[in-house]
Amino acid sequence: MKLFRTSLIFILICFNLSTFSNVFIGTNEQDQNSVTQQIVHYLDSSVYLRNVSLEQSILICQKAIQLTEEIQDPNLLSKSYKIQGINYFYHGENDSSFLYYNKAISQFEVLNSKSDVGKVLGNIGLLYKRQAKYDMALEYYLQNLNIYKEIDYREGLGSVFNNLGNLYYLQENLITAKTYYQLALSNFKKFKNTKEIANAYCNLGAIAEQNKNFNKSLDFYNKSLHENSKLGNVLFESKLLFNIGYLYHSQGLLDSATYYVKKAEEIRIRLGDKDGLISTKLQLAKIAVSQENSNLAEQYMLEADQLAIENDMLKWRAEILLSLTKLYEKRQDFRKAFLNQTQMNEVNDSLNKIFSENRFAELSAAYEAEKSQKELELLQQKSQIQHLELGKKNSWIIILIIVMILGAVAIMVSLRINRLRVDHKIMDLRQKVLLTQMNPHFLFNSLTAIQSFILDNKNKEANNYLSKLASLVRGILENSRKEFVSLRTELETLKDYIDLQKLRFENEINYEFEIDDNIDQNQILIPPMLAQPFVENALVHGMLRTNPNAKIQIKVSLNENNDLLHFEIKDNGIGIDEAKKLSATKNHKSIATSIAIDRVKIYNFKSAKKMKFEIIDLKYQNPKLQGTLVCYSIPINLNGYKT
Repeated sequence: MKLFRTSLIFILICFNLSTFSNVFIGTNEQDQNSVTQQIVHYLDSSVYLRNVSLEQSILICQKAIQLTEEIQDPNLLSKSYKIQGINYFYHGENDSSFLYYNKAISQFEVLNSKSDVGKVLGNIGLLYKRQAKYDMALEYYLQNLNIYKEIDYREGLGSVFNNLGNLYYLQENLITAKTYYQLALSNFKKFKNTKEIANAYCNLGAIAEQNKNFNKSLDFYNKSLHENSKLGNVLFESKLLFNIGYLYHSQGLLDSATYYVKKAEEIRIRLGDKDGLISTKLQLAKIAVSQENSNLAEQYMLEADQLAIENDMLKWRAEILLSLTKLYEKRQDFRKAFLNQTQMNEVNDSLNKIFSENRFAELSAAYEAEKSQKELELLQQKSQIQHLELGKKNSWIIILIIVMILGAVAIMVSLRINRLRVDHKIMDLRQKVLLTQMNPHFLFNSLTAIQSFILDNKNKEANNYLSKLASLVRGILENSRKEFVSLRTELETLKDYIDLQKLRFENEINYEFEIDDNIDQNQILIPPMLAQPFVENALVHGMLRTNPNAKIQIKVSLNENNDLLHFEIKDNGIGIDEAKKLSATKNHKSIATSIAIDRVKIYNFKSAKKMKFEIIDLKYQNPKLQGTLVCYSIPINLNGYKT
């Protein structure tokens, strides 16, 4: 019945299109409009049929491509090639998908549609991810990201974040994957992209599943199903049903697992999704094994193997043959186990051979591309020389060129001077920051403390103090040359500094670091040496060294949108107001605050997102409290990309 309905839809579409083409006759312009409308109708039908039958979707899109290639309309050509590339992607035919994606890129470049070029590059990254070529996938995702940044296409950033999350998920870096998925979800919600919201919930469900948080995972999957119900994307629905079935299987709820995976199988049979159908049959086989139904498991595995053979899916065959080998071993049917093991070895050998050939082809293509690029550069140079020779024949053109060049040079020089001024200011600030942390008074006191330990024969304490001082000095000198350092490096330098100060002072100074568990300290980059001057102010000007209950609290957390890193430095000293009064009486001015403010100004000048900064005397929050709270927020810098 379903097959009849699908065929009927296809026949009606073809009939309507045929009728449509016969109506528009007459002038050449009318014929052109008729063909254009027919192509658009074909393409819309192809997208619709993608959720009904992938084979028919490919067939009707091919009709559109044939008509479009006859009229050579770049707008229709680019759209046709892209749609067919997506069709073949879902059908599991990677080579055909590559072919049409590359054709689409050529047409979008003719149209100078950079956003569409970025989208197709992202789709090619998906193809490489499917083939487990993660380095190539990352390369195309980054090209996609750079294009979106160049044209300020913020609405498209969510899809790139989502793709990067998928890539890190496959490499089992769940923390980074979760961060990118959350960034993607936030972006999709901002632009009300229902389709991608459903996808983001699905991905977060997979993360929760990997972390064994099954209830949270099921909640995310149900949210994804709810969003997808607004769209009616049955292909994505099958993926969600499969995931829920897998989740129930992991929990040992085998009947529920079978129910959901069977529903996914029905959809994939209807769509002709061969890759997905093999996956569901293997999952049903695993459930049957858990139910100790060996014969049913064998049946599903053999059905999956037949599909893999018919569609030349060697990677699937290797996995299926391994499953069959283990099944027969468990049955003690060693003859069949041996035969399947032998076949699996042959398939793996073929896969290794294909991988080697593909790698050689990639290197050859890269060499040819480099060679072509050099030839193109040489031709461009020759062309430039010819243009210069022609230019010499016309003095007015030469004068105009000179004026333009001088104007351009003047603009460049002006921009360069402004840039040098900013760089000089940054360098001056770095020197001031270095001086605040490496001032002679601090070094003299530290060396005096070491000398005191040595004279008192406290060699262990002297060695400990000297090691911490060496580590601190090295860290400060290294970090002062960098624009950004990892959060972990900054915190370690800060701990070394506080430990040294504790050794100098007679009273015990307690300190604690409270770091949000969701923060990847190695991944996030921040400006170096921003927190240390405030810790020094707390110790010296806040009079903590004379406070028997001295305590410093340093808290690092993320905001709700996960795009700002929030620092809090809190002490129980005399408070900033009293510290200012004491400094005024001693005619001493702390430069830490002014340097910090200047650094924030420079950072905000260079960055699209601004850093926020605030110093609060705790008595204004609560009259019973005493001390100072320094708060500042830094836009998150992930892998060199500022969110």
